[in-house]
Amino acid sequence: MFLGDLNQPASYALLPQAFQVAIDYLHKTDLVNLSNGRHEIDGDKMFANVMSFETGDANKKRAEVHLDYIDMQVLISGEERIEFALNGKHTHATEYDKEGDYYLVENLLNHCEVTLSPAQFAIFFPSEPHKPGCIVTQPSLLKKVVVKIHRDCLA
Repeated sequence: MFLGDLNQPASYALLPQAFQVAIDYLHKTDLVNLSNGRHEIDGDKMFANVMSFETGDANKKRAEVHLDYIDMQVLISGEERIEFALNGKHTHATEYDKEGDYYLVENLLNHCEVTLSPAQFAIFFPSEPHKPGCIVTQPSLLKKVVVKIHRDCLA
């Protein structure tokens, strides 16, 4: 997991080129007015999923794990808590969905959490379980973009 802020270039200056491409896209895009849904950056190698939803109770959510894509989760508005853990022996709650590139896990062993404010981002690498969209203090509406970066972009 990696934490950065779009307004603080020093926080991401040393990230590999694929992340710099994503950050450049984010800087050049009017994120507040960007419509929900998928937005192409580089075909299936890199794209942005924009979503708006109300945060929920972490105890009622399952963590997601991806195998092919890196998640760069960027908060546009609202506040969000994300629970996460290192790759480990987490109990699978679902089978792997290859088309959606995810499976869910029941528990997070030795979990940590991060609270995002607008313009901050968290990067989760393949096999790192993460549970986004959790309540910080009370349920609230948020808007975020998740840039999906295929693992081959770092090869």
